Order: sequence, then C-alpha cells, then structure tokens
Amino acid sequence: MAVKCHIDQLQQLWLQQLHLEFDDICASHRLALTPPVFEITDSQQAYGCWRPATKTLGLSRHLILNHSWDVTLQVLKHEMAHQLCSQWQGQGSIQAHGEMFHRACELLGVLPEFRRAGTILPEHVEEIAAFSELSEHGRKCLGRIEKLLALGRSANEHEAALAMEKANELIEKYHLQGLSQGLKPHHAYVVIDRKQKRVAGYQRHICSILQEFFLVRVVLSQRFDPAEGESFKTIELFGTPENTAIAEYCYHFLENRLALLWTQNGKAFNGRTRTEKNSYYLGLLRGFSLKMRAQKQARAGQEMAPAAGALITAEEHRLAAFVGLRYPRLRMSSTRGAKVYGGTYQAGVEMGKTITLSDGLTKNNSTFGGLLPQG
Repeated sequence: MAVKCHIDQLQQLWLQQLHLEFDDICASHRLALTPPVFEITDSQQAYGCWRPATKTLGLSRHLILNHSWDVTLQVLKHEMAHQLCSQWQGQGSIQAHGEMFHRACELLGVLPEFRRAGTILPEHVEEIAAFSELSEHGRKCLGRIEKLLALGRSANEHEAALAMEKANELIEKYHLQGLSQGLKPHHAYVVIDRKQKRVAGYQRHICSILQEFFLVRVVLSQRFDPAEGESFKTIELFGTPENTAIAEYCYHFLENRLALLWTQNGKAFNGRTRTEKNSYYLGLLRGFSLKMRAQKQARAGQEMAPAAGALITAEEHRLAAFVGLRYPRLRMSSTRGAKVYGGTYQAGVEMGKTITLSDGLTKNNSTFGGLLPQG
C-alpha cells in the first residue's frame, strides 16, 4: 500500500513537471500550443500517444521509469508535433508522419532519430539509445588514445608530457580524418548529472577546459529526476560520440584529481577553509589549462591545409545546429570572479602543470568514475 502511495505521489509530480516542460518547450520554440490533458498511461506497447478528439497527450510510466528524462522529453516533443499538426489542420484529415509532421518536428527540435513513423514503441527507444555508440573508426581512435594516456603514468616527466601531447594531437587528427573521409555527421550528447542543486565554480572551469581543448560544446542546464521527483543541475556535452566520451572521461578525471590533490596537500595551507580549497582547485585547473594551451599552440605552429580548416568550420556549424535543436534560445552567461588566496592559488597552478590524464583507464574496480568505453 505504501509503495502504491509513493508511486501515486511521484506520478502527480511527473504530471506537474510535464506541464512545466510543455510550457518551456513552447516558449523556447516560440509556439502557441494549447496545453493538453496530460495522462500517465500503463501501456507497455506504446510509450507515447496523442488523441486529438479529447486533446489528451499520454506518456507511459514504463518510459519514465526505465529511461532518462531526456528520452521522455523527446517522446513528449514527438507527440507535441502531432498536436501541432492537429492544430494546423483543424478537423481535416492528416497524414500521420507526412511532410507536415516533419515540419512540426523541426520547429519543436525533435531529434532526427525520434521522428520515425509509427507509434513510439519500447524497442524503438532501445534502438535509439544505441544510436550514440561508437563507430568502428571511433573505437580504433579511443584504443590508441587510451594507450597514450596510459603512458602518461610514466615516472619520467618528459615521457609522460610527450605522451599527453601525442594523445591530444591524435584526438584532433582523428576528428579531422573523420571529416575528410566524408563520414556522415553523427552527433551525440552526454549528460553529467551529479545530483547537485548548483554547479560549483571549479566545475564551470572544468567545463571551460573541455570546450577549449576537447572538441565539444558544453551547456549547463538542469534535469528532472522522476525517481526523486525534483530537478538537479546538469552538465551536457555535445559532439561526436568519440569526443563526448573523451570529454566525459576528462571531466571525471579532473574532478577526482582535484579532490585527491587537496587531500594530499591541503594540510600545507592555513585553516583548510572553503576559500582555501577553492583557491587551490582553481589554481590546479589554471595550471593544467596553461599546459594544454602550450601544447595546442605548439601543434598550431604546423600549417593546416585550407581544405582542413573549411571542414572544421563546417563541422562546427553542424554541431551548433545540433545543439540548437535542444536549446534553440541558448545564451552565454558570465560569472563573477571568485575570491581566492594568492599563495594557495599559485601553488595550485604549479601543481596543475604536472597533471596528466592517465588514471582510471583500465581499472574496472576503480572508484575513479571516468573510464573510457572499452574498444
């Protein structure tokens, strides 16, 4: 009885959230849609449905319980596209997944893989979930990068630095090679959800590093957790499956490495206050960023063919369009500078210059939390 009561309470929260998501989607895409009657169904055959006669939009609780909220939102948008077609067509007949439906999907930012004809079935969602899996090209790329990062554990500082530089060079090389081979653009996104109500300043700095050096776009957002019945701040990485996999690895690596270095070295600083810790974290990230930037500038000294530059520009536009499907009114935001202690910050900068992205690559029982996908 208690379990049923808990599910009923969660379903009420789901319905409230769906109303909020509906309003937000309409506002973001500048669409005037009449709010439907939302229904949580028990269907295991169809994950979503739109009933124009009763203006009811249904989503299955099996969808919500067994898949991420991002998938739920895409199914919601799919059904909203049907609703938009009904509103355009009035009482006339509509071709279920014809040209009008695809135009509605474009306006609502429905990802291409969620626009397929027919009812959204469980097996379709499973197929879509596999869409972001690595290509053979990507697996080969990550395999070689993994070996180079492993060399970064070398006690020889010069050898470790060289391995890191080669790894970063290889990341860029494979990215460009995929473009030059005319491979079909294949973008994905990864959501890092730490179940936190805010994104800390140092986490924002990690995001800046990922966007500058790892060929991804980063968006700070929030996501509803249907199991908890509340929303948490998230970090979303957009790019090819290979690049998002590497960037996700680097995010977890850096966050864990900051905590480890503070545990090892924090006693050297007076008080060990939050500001002291934050100063050290920001210094570490600054030092790491300086090293990455120096390596990138060294590679930039090698002349790039004009055709390669054009390919990269075209890919950046495609990626921006992909991000725009999800966030059509994305805007940049600035943050205030954090208070730091100069000495602690500078100590962090020097230590940060020694960080190499090498740990946690092959230890499946590690608490590191950032393993690269296995080839």
